[in-house]
Amino acid sequence: METKVPQAILEPILADAAARAKVGREQLAVVRAESVVWGDGSLGCPEPGMEYAQVLVNGYWVVIEAAGQTYDFRVGRGGSFRLCPAGRGRPPLPSDAS
Repeated sequence: METKVPQAILEPILADAAARAKVGREQLAVVRAESVVWGDGSLGCPEPGMEYAQVLVNGYWVVIEAAGQTYDFRVGRGGSFRLCPAGRGRPPLPSDAS
């Protein structure tokens, strides 16, 4: 799969997913890896009770499948990433939104 995510950002995410799934890197399947614009500082994954900056955030959306589990990673400015718990994530803004 061709990815639009720089290798320097993708590598730590792959390592994290492999550790969480307790599998080797070769057993990971990248389902999604794309450049996106998140609608606010939550990166489309708000935590209950938290408030977020209402600004557009350029980042990446990386979804990895491993050992029957799907790992939904949200990446913000500077390459920092976090795992979005199942059921909490919202999609990024449509690519034609400006």
